[in-house]
Amino acid sequence: MVKFFRVIAFDLDGTLVDSAPDILPALNQMMVALGKAQVNLVQVQHWLGNGMAKLVQRALTGQLEPDCCDVAEFHQAQELFIRFYRQTNGSQTRLFDHVPDVLAQLSGLYTLALVTNKPRQFTEPLLRHLGIEQFFQAVWCADDLGKAKPDPQMLLALSAQQQVPIADILLVGDSENDIFAARAAGMPVIALSYGYNHGQSIAQSQPDLVLESFSSLPDSICCLEQER
Repeated sequence: MVKFFRVIAFDLDGTLVDSAPDILPALNQMMVALGKAQVNLVQVQHWLGNGMAKLVQRALTGQLEPDCCDVAEFHQAQELFIRFYRQTNGSQTRLFDHVPDVLAQLSGLYTLALVTNKPRQFTEPLLRHLGIEQFFQAVWCADDLGKAKPDPQMLLALSAQQQVPIADILLVGDSENDIFAARAAGMPVIALSYGYNHGQSIAQSQPDLVLESFSSLPDSICCLEQER
């Protein structure tokens, strides 16, 4: 088999796991504590992908692109969300179909990494809870650098850490933030169609490939390698 890629990097929420069912109750506890109307699961699914701060801002304003947000209220809301999400993180989050088997298969062929906008304090416990932490030789979270995708800094940091050229890393994600980060870094990207992308088709962001199922990933990686 032709091998071109040396590292396969994965997004977490919406790519490997469906975490919205845990985030929803934490957000609603936050909203109730602030005397605000609760939100629903579809809204949360549309709001995920840009990190915790943006998620809280979207919940407070009900807008995908918040015009403004009271600073004091935002900080209070974020503290509340952190407290409540610590209690719910992992309780209803599930791995998408085929994820453990595919990660096990790929980990025997490539270095696997995780590059997520989820804060580290929630990422590491979730990986342990779901039993997939052993597959990843590197984990980068947005709060490590203070830069969330679509900023490419986490991907560039991964490249430097692993001493691997950026073009030898493949990103697997589910949202336009993953696509834009990969393009800004200069690496190829595969997208899953089932994840969180603000209610839009991921094909519009023009990844190298769009997959309907995680089980298709190994063969798709081989196809990309054969094209290079």
